[in-house]
Amino acid sequence: MTNMGLIHSRSTVGSSNIHFQFTPKYRREVFESKKVQAVCDQAYREIAQKLGLIYHAHEFGPDHDHVFVGNTMKYTVPYLVQRFKGYSSRKIRAECWDEIKDKLWGDSFWHDGYFHEFIGRFTNDSMKYYIERQQKKHWTDEDYDYVKYQRHQYEQKKPSTTKPLNLTDWM
Repeated sequence: MTNMGLIHSRSTVGSSNIHFQFTPKYRREVFESKKVQAVCDQAYREIAQKLGLIYHAHEFGPDHDHVFVGNTMKYTVPYLVQRFKGYSSRKIRAECWDEIKDKLWGDSFWHDGYFHEFIGRFTNDSMKYYIERQQKKHWTDEDYDYVKYQRHQYEQKKPSTTKPLNLTDWM
């Protein structure tokens, strides 16, 4: 990770850091595969380098990812989303088809939507804290294992014999 400080160009000084969160179609847990993570990360790095962005950080939840990039002032948010999602989708499908074929179908890897947030100046310590806090609930929290188990149990039951789940059971 790098320090998210001010960027100096010929006529401007500023901070243009964006946090994106992308989710695969059907919110499937494709990022449990280390190979899929590695290919996605490499695709993002290649796009960031091609566009002249600063690649601050990239982290994964089992069913989504977060990417933090800087020096984005030359581009619109939709343009950046198209580049990151489009290139990574093609690369993941080409190199990781065996890992994802049972979880996805059709022509899309990513869900159509996304989350973005403009970020002020961060230090490495504050970025590390943010990432660890966000990721803890995805990978190490016992509640995640419980929710995953509950989803599995729910999917195994026939809809006609299954009573509706209380929303608090999923949280």
